[in-house]
Amino acid sequence: MYLSMARGEAGPLAAALRDRPGAPRDAHWATFVRNHDELTLDKLDDDERAEVFAAFGPDEDMQLYGRGLRRRLPPMVEGDRRRVELAYSLLFSLPGTPVLFYGEEIGMGENLTAEGRQAVRTPMQWTPDKGGGFSTADADALPNPVVRGAFGPRQVNVHDQAHDPDSLFRRMRTLIERYRDTPELAWGAYEVLDADDPGVLAHISSLPEGAVLALHNFSGREVTATTNVPGLKGGRLLTDIFTGDTVKSAAGGLVRTELEPYGYRWLRAPR
Repeated sequence: MYLSMARGEAGPLAAALRDRPGAPRDAHWATFVRNHDELTLDKLDDDERAEVFAAFGPDEDMQLYGRGLRRRLPPMVEGDRRRVELAYSLLFSLPGTPVLFYGEEIGMGENLTAEGRQAVRTPMQWTPDKGGGFSTADADALPNPVVRGAFGPRQVNVHDQAHDPDSLFRRMRTLIERYRDTPELAWGAYEVLDADDPGVLAHISSLPEGAVLALHNFSGREVTATTNVPGLKGGRLLTDIFTGDTVKSAAGGLVRTELEPYGYRWLRAPR
């Protein structure tokens, strides 16, 4: 995923998903965008790893063990909300059980003054107050230092975002709610589809009752992607799960969809 984000192309992630073995019906992969350790890139070759380092952690202090990044996602993409949302839309729409590390729901950053992996294990930022509402103790008594700067508690905290309808926290809640309303994503048969733009990942999750087509634009440009949806007839209406807007399929099951830079859509297709 991070190589695709670095390149602005869906190909690396699409290839990995096609190669990944399936899971039993009553079990699944646990998937995450970030966790409490470094972002391990040991499955990439040296050149690919260098691409991700250059894009998301060019300073040696941001890297760990020569194989990973000790960073959280928002600072990696310089606070670009579109790219943050893209990653979490993928988390909730790709096959697997989505797992959230604390602080991801509000877009917390890391503190690189902490040693090693501790950089991403900073106190939860509940409020803009001293210690982020995590503790009233003196800074030197905390297990890890509070994040500083643009991603610190004054700018990023639960209290403020819970009262802001346009916040990342609210968007994350929407993603979770839509995921829970979309059994196709959890239980459906999964397939990566071909899209006619290299920036777009298209995949479908299908149940006998219906299917959900998910589209993600890794590029920083507006695109119009055309995807052939197996088993879909022409003239059928696909409904956007987030907005309620509809897209009509063309003959042969072709679906033509506009996507903003780093945009994404989940479209429910009738059977």
